[in-house]
Order: sequence, then structure tokens, then C-alpha cells
Amino acid sequence: MEISRDLQDLLRALPLVRVEGERQVLVRGLAYNSAHVKPGFLFFCLEGHKSDGHDFIPQALEAGAAAIVLEKDREVKGAVKVVVPCVRTALAIISQQFFDSPADRLRLIGVTGTNGKTTTTHLIEALLAGQGWKTGMLGTIKYLVCGESFPALATTPEAPDLQKILRLMVERGVNYGVMEVSSHALELGRVSGCDFDIAVLTNITGDHLDFHKTFERYLAAKGKLFSQLGGNFFKGPKPRFAVLNRDDPYYDYFLRQNTVQVLSYGIKGPADIRARDIKMDSLGVNYMLRTPWGSEAFSLKLAGKFSIYNALAATSVALLEKIPLSAIKEILEKIPGVRGRFERVDLGQTFSVIVDYAHTPDGLENILQSAGDFVEGKIITIFGCGGERDRSKRPVMGRIAAKYSDYSILTSDNPRGEDPWQIIEEVEAGLREIKGPGRGYTVQPERYEAIKLGIELARPGDMVIIAGKGHENYQIFSDFTIPFNDREVAEEIIKQRMLKMT
Repeated sequence: MEISRDLQDLLRALPLVRVEGERQVLVRGLAYNSAHVKPGFLFFCLEGHKSDGHDFIPQALEAGAAAIVLEKDREVKGAVKVVVPCVRTALAIISQQFFDSPADRLRLIGVTGTNGKTTTTHLIEALLAGQGWKTGMLGTIKYLVCGESFPALATTPEAPDLQKILRLMVERGVNYGVMEVSSHALELGRVSGCDFDIAVLTNITGDHLDFHKTFERYLAAKGKLFSQLGGNFFKGPKPRFAVLNRDDPYYDYFLRQNTVQVLSYGIKGPADIRARDIKMDSLGVNYMLRTPWGSEAFSLKLAGKFSIYNALAATSVALLEKIPLSAIKEILEKIPGVRGRFERVDLGQTFSVIVDYAHTPDGLENILQSAGDFVEGKIITIFGCGGERDRSKRPVMGRIAAKYSDYSILTSDNPRGEDPWQIIEEVEAGLREIKGPGRGYTVQPERYEAIKLGIELARPGDMVIIAGKGHENYQIFSDFTIPFNDREVAEEIIKQRMLKMT
């Protein structure tokens, strides 16, 4: 899409701005990375954890930037200098202006929480698309516009990228936009200017404390999606809603953040949308759904109690959007699952192999507890922790793996710039704390060899859980990245084992 805007018009919403140079300049694009600057672009000097955009002003100018937005006093030659109090705020506001406020022309649904965001957004999108509406989706695995997939830049991309894809949705006639909203995005203002109609909470446990520093700040970041929801009770003809997990310990906190109508869902407590008479096995879940719109028996191909919560959240949104309960049942029961989320690797072997994105303590505990509800044999867990991320969760992950697994294989995840052995030692400290019959573990830093060992150890009725990377098709080290897909590796090793047995 080709868009151009007058700089003067883009700056109208920024009263505290100082401009050195001609304001009547045509802006042909936005960039926060100097490598992406083209002639006529507006370059934003974002200050990050590892680099400062102000240091790349010469590169942006050389690439033809028409104007530079900055908050530090730096020299700018050959382009308009725009000084603002906060570059991030200016980036969000100008991005919304440049792409003509696309969120205002969509029914926009945001899903936030520690775990379950990806599956819940996929289920919501499937329910809406199943009614014939044109849909768009942004999330960890991919972006989707009217059925066309695009590579995901981030769970929730930076403001220019986000507004650009929302604009594409509008141009293609999308009715509903469904998106994962990360705590980073809320804290950094990436979704500022996005007027959400429905906000959904999956659950809250500690995560990303390397970024937020404290749990309270993490919680407050998540709360922004709900506290910003009620600026206007109506956007067009439809009301706004919040959908909250009634069983989550922080339900009351999020309830207080809202000024809109709330619909609750859950299993344990007195929720508006509630699952009862639950039965689970390795192939899926069955439950009776009770709602103000009626009751219905559900049989889903999604395994684990956490999948019921995700389905309840999606069902709540669908009911609010007037989708009949019978249609919700029909659509959800056809969904085979979401890539990298409790995904079965089944080549006819006598044991189960599961690939899951679980990379938080709560996520790992959820899948291991669920497996324990129906696995007849032993649970073999292959897992690790990512580098340059919250270190406090490493021993916790170790304790959880040891508590719920019969055998654990500790390996590398994405070590990034950290020493893999240092990460392993911190996780292993938790593994050592849990002792008991059959609670053994080993360390194998090579992820391929760890998966191979787990599959070779499996016997009929056992379950091998490969946790941490899910849908990812790479492994990140300090100065290089290699192709690596847990599912593909597992398939290869299962085939090798089955060949040996013939």
C-alpha cells in the first residue's frame, strides 16, 4: 500500500513538539529501524535495551529520511528535526494518524494473559469466520487477513507495523480484528490508538519480570487493556465488553479496572459461562456448557483442562457477538488444535508425543497436570529455559518438571546471549529439590539429542512432552540462529525408531 501524509497534519495531535525545518514536508512512510528507511520516510529514534535509535540518525539521513523524531538533543542535517517529550508516544500517535485510524473501522477484540492467548485468538477467529464474517488476526504464530497468512513480526508488533496491518484489514473489508495483546505492547504503548471493543483475560501468573521488574508492574501493564476500554461505552452501534476468567486469582483486580459490562467464564466458581461434568483424555475434552443463552454438551479435540478455559473465553466472545450456541458447538468441535499448543505428533507409535509452547511455570504446570489426568504410563518431559529472559522462573520450572514428570530431560531452549550451561545450572537447582521414587532426570544440552533420548526411553502408554518452543522453527544462540522445529525433529526420530523395530 502506498500512503503519503503531510508532516504538518501528522504533528497536529502533538502539542508539545518543537520543529526545526519546514513543516510542509510529504511523509511517505514510517520507520523505527534505520535499515528500513527509504526516501521521504519519517524516522523515530526509539531507545531500546541494547541500542539507541538516536545513534542511527546518520544512517537514516543517508537513506533519505525526510524528518527525524527524537527526544535527545542531537544534530540533524538535511532533514526536518522534530523534538518530542517521548518518542514512543509520538510513534503511536503518528502511526495512527498516518494509517487513518483503521481500528475505528473494525470490531476489535484484544486477548491478553500469561498463557492461552494464541489458542484463544485462533478459536475466536474461527468462530467469527465460521459465521461468514471477514476476519483478521494478529498473534505469536502468524498474522491473518481474510485467510491470507503473513509472518508474525512479534506477538504484538510495534505501532507502525500494527497500524499498517490493521489498515490492510480495513482495505480488504474485514469486519473483525482479533489480536493477542502482550504486556510489552501495553507497557510500551504499541496498541495506543487501538480502540478495542472487547477485551479478554485468559489468566495471570508471573512472567516477563526481566522486562517489568516486579509482578505488580506486570499486572498493571495487563490491566491497561481493560482500564482503557471504557473511554466510550459505544463505538458505532455495538457495546463494549470485558471477558474475564472467574477462576483466576486476579479476577477482582481486573473487574475493578473496567467501566464496561463484564461477562465471566470458568469451571470452579459461579461464572456466567461455566463448564461442568468435565471428562478428559489424550484425544480431547468433554463438558456440559451452561450459559444464560442455554446449555449444550461439547466434545472438543483440544486436550487438557487449560483448553477448556480457552474454549470458554472464545465462546463468551461469540455469545456476545450473537452467535448461536449450536453454531459455536459445531465450529469448536471441528477444530483439530493449534500448531505448537499441546500438538500431538502421531505416526502410529505406541506412545504419545506432545509438542507445546509452555515456557512459563504456569504453562508447564498446566500441561503436565493435564497429562497426569489421563496418561497411563510414564510422563517424560523435555524442557529448558530461554536466555536473556526472567531468570527467577528457572528453578521454578525445574521444580514443576520434577514434581509432575516421571523423568525429566533438561536441555537448551533459546540460550541467546547467555551461556547455555549457566541457564541449565539455574534450572537444575529446582530439579534437585524434588526427590522421590521414579523422579529422575538427566541433562542433555543438545536439544536434538535430548528429544532423541526422550523418544528412545518411551514405552507403550508413555507420554513424551517436548516443551518450550512449540511452533518455533529456529533456535537462537549468541551470534547465530539455526533452523530447528521440535515437531519435525520428533517425527524424524520416531521414524528412525520405527524403522529399527521393523
